[in-house]
Parts: sequence; C-alpha cells; structure tokens
Amino acid sequence: MPVYFHPNNPIDALETIIVKEDGSPLQGEIDIYRKLWNDLNKSDLDWDIWHDLKLPEHSDHFNYYKKTSSQIDFLILSKYGIMVLEVKGGYISVMDNIFYYGKNYETPMKQNPFKQVEGYKFTLKDNILNNLKNCFFCEAVAFPHVDYSFDSKLIDPNLLWTKYKADTFDNSIEKFLLNAITYSKNKHKKHFRNYENLTLKEYSVIKKILSPKISDRNPNNSINTLEWLGIQNIEILEGLFKNQRILIEGPPGSGKTTLSKAFIDKQHNKKGIYLCWNSLLMYYIKSLLGQRILSCNIEITTYFRFFQMYNSEIDYATLSNFTENEFYELVKDTISRLEHEKRLYPYDFIVVDEAQDLFDRGLDLFINSFSGYNRKGLLNGCSFVMYDVDQSYSNSGRNISELADLISEYYSHFKLNEVKRSAQNPDIRKLSSDILDNPSIISHSNFENQYPNISVIYHDDLQRVKRHIVKNILTPIREVDSSLRGNDCALLIESTFLKGSYKGKEDLRELLIIKDIEELFDSNIGDTANKLRYTSILKFKGLEKKNVYLVISKPSEINKYEIFVGITRTMLNLEINIVK
Repeated sequence: MPVYFHPNNPIDALETIIVKEDGSPLQGEIDIYRKLWNDLNKSDLDWDIWHDLKLPEHSDHFNYYKKTSSQIDFLILSKYGIMVLEVKGGYISVMDNIFYYGKNYETPMKQNPFKQVEGYKFTLKDNILNNLKNCFFCEAVAFPHVDYSFDSKLIDPNLLWTKYKADTFDNSIEKFLLNAITYSKNKHKKHFRNYENLTLKEYSVIKKILSPKISDRNPNNSINTLEWLGIQNIEILEGLFKNQRILIEGPPGSGKTTLSKAFIDKQHNKKGIYLCWNSLLMYYIKSLLGQRILSCNIEITTYFRFFQMYNSEIDYATLSNFTENEFYELVKDTISRLEHEKRLYPYDFIVVDEAQDLFDRGLDLFINSFSGYNRKGLLNGCSFVMYDVDQSYSNSGRNISELADLISEYYSHFKLNEVKRSAQNPDIRKLSSDILDNPSIISHSNFENQYPNISVIYHDDLQRVKRHIVKNILTPIREVDSSLRGNDCALLIESTFLKGSYKGKEDLRELLIIKDIEELFDSNIGDTANKLRYTSILKFKGLEKKNVYLVISKPSEINKYEIFVGITRTMLNLEINIVK
C-alpha cells in the first residue's frame, strides 16, 4: 500500500471524525486528508501519514508562542525524511504581518502558520526524534480553499499549497510535497548539510516511536494492540471496563477482536478462557497472544473442542455436525455431570469471539456455570462477548437476534457501527452491506460503476482460475522488486471447489499443488514466509488480510453468506473471481 494513515479513519466518514469543538467538520483538514489519500495511493513511493498528532511537550527551540504542547495537523513520512504540514481552512488574508481568516481580515490568527509549523518541526527534531541524526526534517503549509494568488513577504511560496497553485503541480499534492522536500534539501546543501534517504531500519524506528503517541492513552496496552485498535475503541473499552460483563455488537472489521485483546491485557493475575468458532481463528489468536507479555493465564480454544474435552467418547466430526438443539443438550448434560463430580471450576474471566454462532448452542449455560460464583456467572461473572448477527452461520431458522437480546439483559451492551478493517476502501464496506440483500449485484452489468475499486473476473473453468492465480497473484509475490507479499494475501475459495472434485474433474486443492502456494493450516497460521496461502472462505471466518482474492460460483441466495464472509475478510484490496 503506497500510503497508510495513523489513525486509519474511514475515508468517507471524515466529516464525523475530524471536527471542531462544536462538532462541525474541520473542512480544511478533511480536504487535505482526502487529497493525500487519493494522490499518494497512486504513488510509486511508500508514505506514512499521522493526522492530528499530539506531542507531549514543545521544543524551546523556535518556540515563538511559548506553547507547552504541540498538535500537528499532518506528519508525513517517506524515504526522503519527515515533513510537518500545517493546514488552515477557509479564506486567508494578511495585513501588517498578521494572518487573518477571511478574505478581508475578519478574524486574526493567534499564530503565523509558517512560524507555527516551524516550531512543530523543531519539537519533533529536538524532543521526540532527537536520536535520528540522519533524518531530514522540513515543513510546509496548506491553504486548501485559497483560490487566489497569495503573495507575502511572510511566506516562502515554495512551501505553500493552495487551490490556486494546484495546477502548477498538475493538481497532485505528491508533486508539491516532493518539490518542497527537494527545495528544502537544496537550502541545506548551501550550508554543506547533505541528507541521505532513510534506511528501512530508520524508517521502521520512526514509525515505532510515533505510533504509540497517536493513540496510546492506556499504558497497559502494548503497541501490538494499539496498531490495530483505533483511539475511539480504546475510549469505548475504558468507559465499559467499569462493568464486569461487556457485550460488543459490530460488523466484521469494526474492532471487536482487538477490543478483546485490550480487555485481556487488563486481567492481571487472573485465569481465563478465550472461546471462538473455528480452529484457524483459534490458532491465530494463540499466535497473537503468544507474542504478548500477558499478566494473566488464558486458555484459547474453540467451543467444540472445549466440550469434546469433557466428552471424549464423541469424535470431533460427529460433534461438529450436532444440530443447535443437540449441542444445547450436550452443554446442559456436561455441566450437570461436572457439577455432580465436583469438577466444575469457574474461570476468573471469559472471552467469547464470534458468539453469534454459539448463542443457541448453550452459550448462556456455559457463561453462567463457568464464570462467577454459585453458578450465576450471567449475574456476577466477568465476561467479554462479541457478536454480529449478520455473520451467524446460517440465518435460516435461527432466531439469533432474539437470543442476543435476551443475553444482553445481563451485559453492558455497546454497538460498533463503523467497519474499520476496510476503512480505506469504502467500496468494500458498501458491498458487504449490500450483498446479503442482493447477491446478484456482483454479476450486474453496472457493478464496475457502483464499486470501481473492486475487481470482478469471470472464468470458464478451474484451470483458467489456476492460470490467473499463478500469473497475476503468485508471480508478483515471487518477484524481488514487487511490493506484494504473500503474508499480506489470502486466497479464499468457496467450499464447493474444495470437496475432492468439481464437475467430475480436479478441484482447486489438486490444481494448486504448486511451489510457493500452500493450504492454510494451524501449523502455518503464524508463518510469515513469502507464500500464497489458501483456504475455504468459512474456515477463514474471524481472520483478515490486506489483500483478499475470492473464488466463488455464481452469486445467489445459496452462497451469499459465504461471499459476505469472504468480502469482509479484506482490509484493503478485494478481487472476486467467478467460475461460470
């Protein structure tokens, strides 16, 4: 991905996120945010951008206004160094060395924006990144709504972006940024100061230093949590944590699993259990939590595996095919037997992921008996439950909404509405919302116009699918100079193409016996080798990748749920391959 924002806000929802104290949009910053996102996504360079970066102290060096803290509109990082960009929206004017909002000197600014941004630059250089001696720092100012010539002795025109000047740079803010960086570097050369491009290690160090300062309001959370967890969700957790039982409802990618990690971080010296739906998610969570220094003792397993442990006479395949009612009775009987044998020991805390698949399988009985005291865990236990009604395994004949509503009476219930996973691709969010109501929309002739950032490719048979995968996905992954990495990709296949044969011929599992392509299993879920991994769509439920390649049959009422799950696994790029 050429550009990555910190925080990674939904690009089509900025008016509700970037706001003034009165709640009205900060349109200048919003317009620059979108301009940066649109233009830099087309770049050949990698860019990282921090928006609204709050720094804990201000440098004494060039601190013209004696400020004790700093808030940077945009910090822009590339291999060339760091640029600090200050944004002033609306019309701007200057008189008697004072900057004003408005064309006719209506409201004086508290600060000269060029002096202001210079001070921010030195704050970074002197107090935050002072150990990076080889890093180049520069600054610029943007007046995105100024559509007239803006000349003043107070400014350096090479460091100013305006709507009026945009044509000078072919309406590309990237060209402006690169020009400003080159101009600033040349000024340093006159004083015999030359700066090399940042190494990958230096680039990585800068990101690690800056990322926690963007969103780390809870010192108990690690960087791993915060890189995935938005500041808004941290605040949600902080507000809810006064409650012992928390129920989080939200669509795929809204941050439910991430909130659970932050919740676990808070369970000091306690014994807990993490329950999820499928095995791949279980092993992935194990891998994630295994990278963390945990202050608690937590067991990670699937709901099925947990109850098989206490019912060893029932094999896993049989257990997996139990109906909802059969499993409910199994849970009930297991609890009764353990109580009778005095082998039922409650956990200090319980975390349940993908709970929509468990509500009607005795989840309420489990929570009540395996948490809290006196077998009343729903009333006095500690549990964190996450669900999404739309993701229930099969909506037909299952009253999941009603069951979720019943259990919510015992919980502090919070609903996450924003899909953060695919925040940078609004088309994915839109399609995931539309697909369950109208699966045929993918095959519609107008699809490209409605979802321009999603690719749909048709294939006559699986052999053609194989050739496409090798040529257009695997080959770029293998190329040394390609930015596409296998670990950022997931090939998700509709189950009908992985059942041993398809129309009497080879299925995709047989066709994909190719070097650097392997099926995703529990043994390689945490492997970062540069390989393309595939699995069925449903097995990947609860997981995510930057780039997702779906292989499906013609969209219909029969496979719409699988398609929905597949679509919502992607963070950035989605390709849909349809076999005719």
